Amino acid sequence: MLFGKKPATIGLDIGSSQIKVVEIQKTGKGLALLNYGIAPLLPEAIVEGEIMDRTLVIDTIRTLLETRQIKSNNVITAVSGRGVIVKRINMDKMKEQEARERIKWEAEQHVPFEISDVVLDFQIINPDSGNNQMEVLLVAARNETVNVHLDLLSGAGLNPILLDYGAFAVQNAFEANYEMPADEIIALVNIGADNTNINFVKNGVPYFTRDLPMASNSCLQLIQKNLGISYEQATELIKGETVSDVSQESAASVFQSFSDDFASSIERTLSFLAMSGGGERMSRIYLSGGGALIPSLQEHLKERFGIPVEIVNPLQKISYDPGLFGAVASEKVSPILTLAIGLGLREVK
Repeated sequence: MLFGKKPATIGLDIGSSQIKVVEIQKTGKGLALLNYGIAPLLPEAIVEGEIMDRTLVIDTIRTLLETRQIKSNNVITAVSGRGVIVKRINMDKMKEQEARERIKWEAEQHVPFEISDVVLDFQIINPDSGNNQMEVLLVAARNETVNVHLDLLSGAGLNPILLDYGAFAVQNAFEANYEMPADEIIALVNIGADNTNINFVKNGVPYFTRDLPMASNSCLQLIQKNLGISYEQATELIKGETVSDVSQESAASVFQSFSDDFASSIERTLSFLAMSGGGERMSRIYLSGGGALIPSLQEHLKERFGIPVEIVNPLQKISYDPGLFGAVASEKVSPILTLAIGLGLREVK
């Protein structure tokens, strides 16, 4: 395009409880969020990453895009969960093209799936790690995981121009809005409905990634079990709203219990971090996803680990019309959009 603005990029995050979409454009003044939308999914539509009701998910995607008047069918989306493996490996020094030809053989030594059943990609992150070796970030996604995702997009009439990994998209949104601390390991913790992903990052390079089964639904179930209330009431509580016949003290006790369990699950990953990098310590935590807003979680993690804990604002350096969010404070919405924004930034930065 010779004249006018560049076309906007559409980031689509298909979560297990919500579909999120953003429309981002690069303007003469910088990056801008033009549009966004969030649509809830019924609890049984996607369970632990498995598509249980394909038609419902496709209809939800279509309705969301139509309601938000998003015309483009070219989207950037992501896969994540147990079907994706990310690993730092060492291999003999060679040019990138040579590495591309050899990566399949190298992956066989590190990936717990049949190589014929995965899609592979890699990035050289340290071309000289000593002893004539280089360090490579290997990504392997099971064909089934990729194909199921592509099938949903095809059913919704969408064209995926790029398929990303969820943790990398969250990191992309973070790097667009924050300065990456030098020589520190930070934890980017994206809390979804069924799954929490932790991406330990050092100097802009993923150091170690891991998925945790504790997420927002774990908190919802704990609330329902301990307080004897409905799913809908538990959802209101997790949003920080009051529910009749539920005292603040009893709700706070449940949130404290969840925060304890969540912190313990992070602590268990730190042993893997130590094994992967010689015992280096995380210096700060950044929370994103809908679960980042669970009451008292941020404060509890800060106290438990004794390090700064911050909720990511993926719109800190991205402009937007305040009216876009209506009566809802953008701080209540933006953490939920982090992954989608990271996807939307792929083609515009």
